[in-house]
Amino acid sequence: MTEKNENFIKKLKGNEPAAWRELVDLYGDKLFAYALSLCSNHEISSEIVQQVFVNIFERKNKLSTKHSLKSYLYKSTFNKFVDLYRKKKSMTMLHEQYYLMLDQFAVRSEDDFIKNRLEIMNREIDKLPNKTKEVFYLSKKRGFSNIEISELLDVSVKTVEGHITKAFRQLRTEVKKIKT
Repeated sequence: MTEKNENFIKKLKGNEPAAWRELVDLYGDKLFAYALSLCSNHEISSEIVQQVFVNIFERKNKLSTKHSLKSYLYKSTFNKFVDLYRKKKSMTMLHEQYYLMLDQFAVRSEDDFIKNRLEIMNREIDKLPNKTKEVFYLSKKRGFSNIEISELLDVSVKTVEGHITKAFRQLRTEVKKIKT
């Protein structure tokens, strides 16, 4: 990489305020425009760029002088967008299932029926493999993001996503059995 890039990263690692101002001045608007091109939402784009800068600050000591800072910023912006999209997609599916169950409960409002269905769901959650149950609990009951869970359990984000997918697959199969 260029000597200018190396010196700039060293200044960031040294926590020089002028370097941080320059970083935001140089890339803030460009990253915002890039994020906006990805999601077409001003608020979300702003949030993504803020998160990128916060993450850069938190991980400043891990920045490599051998790699382009510009590329790292753009890649980080894209990854934040993908994370947000996946989280939103996951929450949308969860909300759809939630509303479907609410609708079914409203149609059959018998207390025994509802109690029975909840017992079955809780029993099925308890039947999940331990790691899958733990990941599912952290994600859906405690509200942790997949990244937070992966850091907490020291596993990859893909592993976390796999456990959540596995849990939903098993639970969905059981819900289909008890619909009648």
